[in-house]
Amino acid sequence: MDIKDIKAIYKFLKETDITEFELEGADGKVRIKRGSVAPAREIVEGEAHPQVGAPKGDRQEAAPEKARSENVKIVTSPMVGTFYRSPSPEAPSFVELGSIVKSAQTMCIIEAMKLMNEVESEFNGKVVSILVENGQPVEYGEPLFHIEVSK
Repeated sequence: MDIKDIKAIYKFLKETDITEFELEGADGKVRIKRGSVAPAREIVEGEAHPQVGAPKGDRQEAAPEKARSENVKIVTSPMVGTFYRSPSPEAPSFVELGSIVKSAQTMCIIEAMKLMNEVESEFNGKVVSILVENGQPVEYGEPLFHIEVSK
């Protein structure tokens, strides 16, 4: 089974009410489980970025008003994996707070089963919040970014 097959399964499941799927074949096993997502912490413009592994008490929670705006869209994780903001530790992040993004622009990478999967923006707009810390595990459907959509 290759990544194209997994992506096809993901697209199919995204349009159904199925919450758990498992497929086992001669060349491997795939298990996809959708469920409740842990609340995300929002990184606000101007806030110091917390370090991975920092105690929870040191992180600041942001007000959710930005997400309620009609022109703010959410980019979510298409799979379970590890979130990375850049292609390598030495490279700059794909996007920062305030970055202007175009549709199909790479915003981050989700590492799953030793494969690096690029997550692209579905919208043209401005990054108004980053909801996940670099190196943090993410779940399917977990919000990653808020994008203020251009008109």
